[in-house]
Parts: sequence; structure tokens; C-alpha cells
Amino acid sequence: MNKYKILAIGLISISLLSGCGEQEETITIPSYFELPEKVSGFEGQELTIYNCEDYISSSFDEEGGYIDLITLFEYVYDVKVNYYTFDTVETMYNQMTLQNEGYYDLVCPSEYMIQRLINEDLIEKIDKEKLSTYYEYGATNIINRFNNMEATSLDENGNKKKLGDYAAGYMWGTLGIIYDPEYISQEDTTSWDVYWDNQYYKYASVKNSMRDTYVIGILHGYKDELDSYKDQLLNGRNEEDLSNEEYNDFISKYNIKLQEVFDRHEEKDIKVVRDELCSLKNNIYGFEVDSGKNDIIDGKIKMNLAWSGDAIYSIDTASSLNNPKYLYYSVPEEGSNIWYDGWCMPKKANKELAYAFINFLSDPTYAAANMSYIGYSSFIASEDVFNTVMPWYGATEFYIDDEYEADYNYVHYNNKFYLCIKDSQGNLPTDEEFFAEVNEEDAPLDEGYDVSYYFKDALPEDKSTLVYPYDDFYQNTLESQYPSDKIIKRCAVMNDFGEANKDVVIMWSQVRASTNMIPYYIILGLTILAIPTYFIVKGIKRKINKKYI
Repeated sequence: MNKYKILAIGLISISLLSGCGEQEETITIPSYFELPEKVSGFEGQELTIYNCEDYISSSFDEEGGYIDLITLFEYVYDVKVNYYTFDTVETMYNQMTLQNEGYYDLVCPSEYMIQRLINEDLIEKIDKEKLSTYYEYGATNIINRFNNMEATSLDENGNKKKLGDYAAGYMWGTLGIIYDPEYISQEDTTSWDVYWDNQYYKYASVKNSMRDTYVIGILHGYKDELDSYKDQLLNGRNEEDLSNEEYNDFISKYNIKLQEVFDRHEEKDIKVVRDELCSLKNNIYGFEVDSGKNDIIDGKIKMNLAWSGDAIYSIDTASSLNNPKYLYYSVPEEGSNIWYDGWCMPKKANKELAYAFINFLSDPTYAAANMSYIGYSSFIASEDVFNTVMPWYGATEFYIDDEYEADYNYVHYNNKFYLCIKDSQGNLPTDEEFFAEVNEEDAPLDEGYDVSYYFKDALPEDKSTLVYPYDDFYQNTLESQYPSDKIIKRCAVMNDFGEANKDVVIMWSQVRASTNMIPYYIILGLTILAIPTYFIVKGIKRKINKKYI
């Protein structure tokens, strides 16, 4: 399942003039791309962007079909882009506060940092009408969730300011567990308890991230309360037995409770999290910044706290090895964090050119290419994105009279799946006699995976949003990319800590500095015993010496 090899595309090299028309540069782009028409009105301007490392398709790769979106934007608008990257959102925040207003035109933080930037009046309010491409092709469901998140500061009408008035979404995903099923029970990964399970001693690592570890600390610390509330809502019933209406009522009430737990950061709550994380630390392999996604591939760890995009990278890479390893991803049933990254404009930004850049990235063609490079889920839910992503998982329905791509290896016809028998040139057949029915054990899953909550407004009416991954491994990976509506509904957002942030920072430093205290208690006890023993022995020696003087 290597998506980087599934894309079969032709490529062309075109000599283009670089930003501001100063020098000639060669840009290599896929042959199916139409070279965009140049846009006038921005000639010679500069756009300064501050984004997370490796978070945009900014290079060309022939095998993967990646394109340099930065250079292409410079060409289309005849501008110069100053592109800088940061390692953590906190680094971005610190750098922003050090720079003069107007230094950055676009920054890309996570939702909680956008809340902080709004509260501190560090970013501009945006004009949604100038984000026409973004709103035309963006996933309505996800955009609405993002837009309706609130900061704590108030607008001129006394209402809490909303993120959608200050930012445009970029990528989104969940926080969960990636694991090796050869060592970690699938059932155990349905709960965050697995990180505290002694049978998995030193098997796992977690993010060296205050916020992400706070998520699992608060959920584990108040798990009994959450379980009790869930039992109360179910009233002796199982979730599987609920009607759709009953389930939606149940999960919406549970989500409210989950969000309330997420928002706990008083002194007693921070202490609960600290104790949980200190206990966790004794059971895990260690903390990591970015190495975890490769450590699990290499077998150094068997389980990792991961953002969904990193999980997809690990799953994809491991399954493409000469000796493939099939990793899985799980969002525990207690719930988890759902995160959103978005573009916002610092004070005195070049807003018009910033709008142009966001709309440029929201073009379906570029959004699909960008997502191919990054691996994370884009806010853009166009048909182009659907057609790009679904074949990664063998998850698109194809019909006999469709126009096929050479890399697809089966079609759906008359409610049955068939393997494609290609000719010597690698062309797919045009009638049924060239197809062989798939053996039952190799057939795609009978039940389709519904992505309508995300793509329903993006696809033609006659195109199904019920897709068929080739097996449960592919379905799990697809679910990592686009979590089901049920998974999303049992997730909440870890909001900005606000005034409690300094206390959480102190707590986190205590956790990172802590070690297993048991040996120290032993040493302390021995030391305490050693002091009187020393004086007793010294006294005895003194008496003996006196005796012989």
C-alpha cells in the first residue's frame, strides 16, 4: 500500500520565470497539470510565511509526483515568498512575539494557539468573502467545527470570538495509538489504560509534548468518572443496540462531558495529571519529538502516541518494506483530542497576498498534491482529493465503462469484485471477459466505509461516498486518514490553558525531571540509618581507644 508508488503520472519540465521576474528557473510539474494562468496585481510583492517543518509540498519528486507549490505560487503571482519553518507551535509563538508587526504575513499554528493569538490580539480578523476557493471546496462539516471553536476574549457585541473569523483551516486529524498487533492486543488499545499496563513495560513511547500528554493524563485520571457517566447514559444498554437517534443523543451528551473534563486545569486537576504522567513515565520506553514514527517501524518500540498523519506515515512505510510490517491505529473509546491547524495573519500582514496564497492551496489540484506529500488530511474535500486519496487504500469503486488508471488492480461490477488482467502495455480491459472474479478470502470488505460526512458536498450526486477498502488493514488505515463520524463525535478539543498555562508548564517540567522514586527512598532510608550507626561505631572505637591508653 505505498501511495507514493500508486500515483502513475507523466511529468514535464517547464522553464519559468521566478518571482518578480528576476531570473529563470525550471519547475517540473505533472503532465496532467495545466500550467496556471498568471495573476496580475501583485507583481514584485513579498509574502513571508512561517509554517511547521515539512508541512507543505515544496520540492519535486518524480516517483511521488510532488510539486514545489511555493515556487509555482511565486510564478503565478510574480512575487517572492520568504518561507520559514518552526519545530513546535510554542517556538512559533515566541518568535512571533519577538518580531515587529508586519514581519510575518501568514503563520500556521494549531487551534489552541490560534485561541491564544486571538486573546492577545496578535492576529488580524479575516474577510471570509476573500477566501472564495477555500469555502467552495472545503469540507463543510470540518470547517464548521473549526469555525465555531471559541477564544475567551469577547467581540464588540460581548460574544466570545470565534476561530473562523481569524483563521482558515489547513490540515486536521486525531491523537491516538499506533501499535504493532504482534505485540500489543488490539482490544487493549481501545483504552488509554494500555499505557499503564505492566505487561507492556518499556514497549511504548509518548510525545514530548505537554498538551498531548496532558490529554492522556486527564483522561486516565478521570476515567472512572467518564465510565460511570457513560454507564449512566446507556442505562444498562450496549452502544451497538442503540438506534441512530439514540446513539446520536448518547454520544452528544458524552462529548459535552468529555469537553468539560478536557477543560479542567485547576490546581487539583493539574496534580492529578502530574501523578498520572509520573506513573506513566515509569512504564514507557521514553519521550520523543519526531523519532517515534520511525522507531515503531524499526521495532525499537511496539506502541506510540501519535498524530494520525504520523501514524499513516508509519503504517504506509512499514507495509512497504521488503519484510512488511502491518501496523494499526486506534482512537481509544474514552475519547481523544481532535486537532486542527490553520492559517492566520499577524498584525499588519500583507492580507491580500495572504488571501491569494490560502486560495491557491485550496485549489483542488494543489490540495490533492499537497496532501500526497504531507500525508495529513486536508480541509479541502473536493472530488480531486477523493480520487487521489481513496486508491491509496484500494478504496474506490470502479465500473466497467469507466476510464481506468493502470495502477488499479480490481473493479466492482454487478455487485462483485474482479481482478484486472492487463495487457502487455499495462492497459486495463474494457469488457468483462478480461476480468477474473476475486477469491472470497481476498475480496474487499463486504461493508463499505462511509465517508459521506466529509465528502458528501464535494462529489457528484451519482458518485457513491461508500468506499470499499481491500481488507481490514486498509480500512483501518483509511479510518486513520478520515476517522468515522463516530470517532469524531467521541473526540474533543484540548483548548488553550489560558492563565493556567504557566502552572501546566511547571507540572510538565516536574514530570520530565521525575524518575522512579523507589530507589531514592531506599537510599534515603539507608542514609538515615547510616548516620546513627556511624556515631555509634565511632563512640565504641573511642571507648576502646580509651581502654588501651
